[in-house]
Amino acid sequence: MVAPVFLACILSVAREHEVPLTALFRGLEIDAADLDVPNMVISQRDAITVVRRALALMPISEKGLALGQRARITERGALALGQLSAATLGDAIDLSVRHASSAGCLLQVREVLSSEGHQLLLEAHPGDQDLQRFLVDLTFASVVQLRRQITSARYSPVLVELVCEAPTNADAYEAFFGCPVHFASLRNALITPARWLGFRLPWANVMASRLSVQLLESQAVRLQSMPAVGFSVERAIRRCLPEVADLARVAASLNLSERTLRRQLAQVGLSYRQLLDLSRKSLALELMSGRRRPVAELAAATGFSDARAFTRAFKRWTGRPPSQIRDRHAAGEIVAAGHDG
Repeated sequence: MVAPVFLACILSVAREHEVPLTALFRGLEIDAADLDVPNMVISQRDAITVVRRALALMPISEKGLALGQRARITERGALALGQLSAATLGDAIDLSVRHASSAGCLLQVREVLSSEGHQLLLEAHPGDQDLQRFLVDLTFASVVQLRRQITSARYSPVLVELVCEAPTNADAYEAFFGCPVHFASLRNALITPARWLGFRLPWANVMASRLSVQLLESQAVRLQSMPAVGFSVERAIRRCLPEVADLARVAASLNLSERTLRRQLAQVGLSYRQLLDLSRKSLALELMSGRRRPVAELAAATGFSDARAFTRAFKRWTGRPPSQIRDRHAAGEIVAAGHDG
């Protein structure tokens, strides 16, 4: 499971070229609206399917390099906070590699750290080799773009190595990366000299950095512990809120019978009620992290009959009444603490 970071970028370009988004998501468990949900994760296979369809429909030369240059740090959620608030660029790089799923990476990621610097190594997953050139270009270009944003400086790697053959516009790669680019190499590598690793970031903040790490670690635990069927059911429930869909309706939206879905959930130790609670809780915390909202409004948005019922459920989820969370602006604190409902 990965965050749909790169899909958001692809959809933006698809809209510019008037590509029908339904063509990208046809037959999948996700749709374009799902990508706007905070902390949304999708399967690697669904993400790859959307990428493959988009490449067939979008008339963009050197697509990966072009799309990667559109990357914005604000698209990265908790990872954005962590990279911006890290003490050094080396710390920010370490965070992004440790949480590659939160960074939306659709490739296998390795790193080599030595006294000479940092090497970021990428390789396509088995079965995705046809997309390797695009995904490597996209990932390396976005990495460089984001490092320039968090450093507020003209960061450049010392060398980029690419397995693909040199394209006709090879000079565009060197112009963007600001360093030599070697094509037809034995590996895909982006090499950062050691002097950049100690670069002090202008927005460093210890408390923000700690909060980001807590959020990312909580997300990582959820990614590892939640089976794929659980994410599918959560997405289906979220699409229906504030109406509370019953299990039969959720099953139908997943092209399953109610009995089959119930059995699949039981096999992985999940229940519909548990996933409904998780969906309501996550939506409530998202709403509370923005402007102050009356409890009655939160109750209505999350499918409760009245404020009293919402308050009882919220205390069960978090151990605190909603008024206390709003007063302390602690929605992020609850998520970071790892309360799973």
